[in-house]
Amino acid sequence: MADGMTQQDSPDQRNQDNTAPLRLGKLHYAWIVAATGSIAMFCGLGLGRFAFGMLLPSMSPSLGLNYTQSGILGFTNLIGYLVAVLLSPFILPRLGTRTTATASLLLIAVSMFGMAFTISFPILCALYVLTGIGSGGVVLPVMSVMSHWFFPSHRGLALGLVMARPGFGIILSGFVVPKLLPISTLLSWQTGWLIFAVINIAVAWLTFTLIRNHPDNVSQSPFGRAPTLPVKNKKKLERSNIKLLVHLGVIFAIYGATYMVYVTFIVTSMVGSYQLSEAAAGGVWAWIGLLSMFSGMLFGWISDHIGRRLGLALAFVFLASAYLLVGLTDWHSGLYLSIILFGLVVWSVPVIMAASAGDYFGPAAAASALAALTFAFSGGQALGPVAAGYLAEITRDFSISYMISGIVAFVALGLALLLRPQKQA
Repeated sequence: MADGMTQQDSPDQRNQDNTAPLRLGKLHYAWIVAATGSIAMFCGLGLGRFAFGMLLPSMSPSLGLNYTQSGILGFTNLIGYLVAVLLSPFILPRLGTRTTATASLLLIAVSMFGMAFTISFPILCALYVLTGIGSGGVVLPVMSVMSHWFFPSHRGLALGLVMARPGFGIILSGFVVPKLLPISTLLSWQTGWLIFAVINIAVAWLTFTLIRNHPDNVSQSPFGRAPTLPVKNKKKLERSNIKLLVHLGVIFAIYGATYMVYVTFIVTSMVGSYQLSEAAAGGVWAWIGLLSMFSGMLFGWISDHIGRRLGLALAFVFLASAYLLVGLTDWHSGLYLSIILFGLVVWSVPVIMAASAGDYFGPAAAASALAALTFAFSGGQALGPVAAGYLAEITRDFSISYMISGIVAFVALGLALLLRPQKQA
């Protein structure tokens, strides 16, 4: 693998990122980068992806979408996300996190403006591909840059902070979308896309203003306890690590497929199978967002203390239970318990995987390792909704899809326990 695919920031690119940053007293600038990255993730994931699940029930009847088409629309978003993952190892060394994330947020805004003014399914799919490219162009750079700004002692916690904001996007869509009203000739879901586009533009400006690519840009060292053991910091992935990368990739792919089925169709299930009103379903959906704001920090902190391997295993216990509760039962208390379990753990796996990329492969190779892992993750995300939509066409609900998700989540739990513990630093 070429060095250009494995190094986050080239020396030339670092020198270009020398504008004076914001100072907040004695606060380490790493936390400003993490907080800004968190807000960018609010748009990249919270609005760019998860708002779709809330808008889908109102979009489907006005556009005449069936279950399969809904799954295909979700698939197109993930195709775009996958394109971003493939391109990011080439773009990041040249542009860095700051410019890449800013441009990606603007791309999301443009695509959302387009979706607000089209009723054509093919055009909608094409625009949602662009949204997916923008989402991937935010997620991978923001997550991987934390390996530069934080030592392993605080890396999981920092990544948990970064992943807290997408939950706010879920809350916003859960409460705001059901209250949207048609404006002039625009339907409520079209109004929603317009509002989200404007928010993305504002956050793009904030990202460019505050994000810095490396501690060298502000004459600081990474935050946390410096490792007592030598830090692996090679610029490319070693051949001996490919097996470990594949192992982690399979786990991440399982998570991607199962969680994407849940977030894409759980609101549809609440309205259809559980007979909740759209407003009530939005309120329940918002609870996922509220709980998820703490999930990344909670499991990032847990994995900092008990290790990434056991942290992953614990996360999949929660996920498998959440899936099986809605797959095997049709009572409302089971739904609510599933929502609580899922919300508490939803961002745990991406946080632990991003931290693992830095821990196992070193900060310099973290971006390329995370790109490879995210490629597997994206593949799982792409296949999950399509398969679930196809099964729903046959069975008329998503119970079987949730049951299968629960079973494979237990498989991922076993694979997590087979990982070797990383050396303690």
